[in-house]
Amino acid sequence: MTSSHASGDPVRLLVVDDSPSIRAVIRAMVEGDAGIRIVGEAGTGGEAVEMARTLRPGVVLMDVQMPGMNGIEATGRIMASQAVPIIAFSAFTWGGEAKASIEMLAAGALDVMGKPDLGGTGAVSDCSRVLRKKIRSASRVAVVRHLRRAVPTAQGGGEPAGRSDGTRFEVLGVGASTGGPTALRELFSRLPADFPFPILVVQHITAGFTSGFVEWLRQHTPLDVRVANEEDRAVPGSILIAPEGRQLEAMPGGAVRATSRKPRGVHLPSADTLLSSLASVYGPTCIGAVLTGMGSDGAAGLLDIRRAGGFTLAQDEETCVVFGMPREAVRRGAVDRSMSPASMAELLRRMAERSARREGSGRA
Repeated sequence: MTSSHASGDPVRLLVVDDSPSIRAVIRAMVEGDAGIRIVGEAGTGGEAVEMARTLRPGVVLMDVQMPGMNGIEATGRIMASQAVPIIAFSAFTWGGEAKASIEMLAAGALDVMGKPDLGGTGAVSDCSRVLRKKIRSASRVAVVRHLRRAVPTAQGGGEPAGRSDGTRFEVLGVGASTGGPTALRELFSRLPADFPFPILVVQHITAGFTSGFVEWLRQHTPLDVRVANEEDRAVPGSILIAPEGRQLEAMPGGAVRATSRKPRGVHLPSADTLLSSLASVYGPTCIGAVLTGMGSDGAAGLLDIRRAGGFTLAQDEETCVVFGMPREAVRRGAVDRSMSPASMAELLRRMAERSARREGSGRA
């Protein structure tokens, strides 16, 4: 794990795009900003891998689709050899390229953003502000090399700590941010199609990429994944993803609402809002989890679940891309157990089986 650049120094940026005109636009977007310095430009994924090694940039801005080695493969190769924050730069926020952008996140990229509409001056100006902010934010993240490794498994097969009261759990809420797509894939790919708890998810992601994220996630889990409607229902075997710019909240009777009310904190959607609503509606029968991400969103909501008697999980530091959100949840005393997403899946399967046995014995 490494920090990308010394505090106070300009961020050393490597720009990767096969279009000379796009590279020129990027230069114009960051020129005059004393906090960012372009140290190199690459036109192919292969060049990007080599220049990342020799130039040691603080951040890489990487095109998704390029001839030959695309951004996904280049990101994977860079992250397998060194720790460099990478931002995916996508021409489209829908269709195949949107899913390819999510694959770049899974390969180790920290963030994704759409390219501006070059026909609109205002759009370029807005994109410039967002891009410079993302570059600065990425440069402050301590990233880790992405090497293939054995996935740790959960230890012990007993009842969750403090839970010997025969509780039948009813719902799972999950909050995630930076690194979340990979963590969610690891978690949901290991759950069976008949998993009995509805799952509600807040994933912080750049506007325009939620649909692509959902389409990508569907390829990796047998569960039914979709963006939540304004008025929806939490049903077994489903994963409801919070829509962009709306809060996702549980309501009595299994109802779910996507609302536009004021954010709790700075995020919309907010993991705190989701998890707190689960605590209020389901009390001791809900499970909450906070996965990798910057900041503290989810910590307060997870604490609400624990105080309501529910069961709480946080991703462990070893498997996090960014340990910020889980660390804050642990610091506040909101976490029953910390573990990898794969271990969470194993534990949740056991908890679901116990809940099913208890329900069956209750009917007998």
